[in-house]
Amino acid sequence: MSSYPDTQQRIREAAFRALAEHGYADLSIKDIGNELGQNPSIIYHYYDSKDDLLLSMLDVFVEIFVGQQDEQQITDAEDELRRFVGQILHPTPAQVERAIFSPPTDIETAVSRVYVELWAHATWDDDFRKETTQAEDSLRAVIARILRAGIEDGQFRSVDAELTADHICFLIEQGLHTQATTNRDDAVERVLTIIDGIVADISLED
Repeated sequence: MSSYPDTQQRIREAAFRALAEHGYADLSIKDIGNELGQNPSIIYHYYDSKDDLLLSMLDVFVEIFVGQQDEQQITDAEDELRRFVGQILHPTPAQVERAIFSPPTDIETAVSRVYVELWAHATWDDDFRKETTQAEDSLRAVIARILRAGIEDGQFRSVDAELTADHICFLIEQGLHTQATTNRDDAVERVLTIIDGIVADISLED
């Protein structure tokens, strides 16, 4: 980030780091305050509860990592699709710093843990289910948009963009889940390899 984030953004970042460390069930406002380095009471000036804060965190981070893609012009669909998938599964420090001023050291593990914790909680909480559904819809829509652009430009074969986006989206989610819940250290790389194969299969370029 180009400037130090405001208080609400720092609270959301602290919640991200604390959630990745403690998990949803054990996470408290005190934990988030400790991560923030301030009295936890400041959090209640901005958020009504832990869930209110985590929903805001998810909404903002999805907008940064996914939503802003809608504003970018697609000039090379194949390159853009690989870059976008890589941004989600294997983010570079520069990409992470757009969202988090002070990210965890192992950002890939943190992202996968936060994904699993929030999506698991959505099993029981309708507000979280609504937010995770919107997040998945946004991810799928961006991928489908890139695919349609590639088809229109003659880079990709005339495949079903929505169905192919579903396939890629499911692979991304499985990669995040596998990375967080197993000892498969190669989970992300395997998913990237599979998605590379899909991109190569639909590409019309030599």
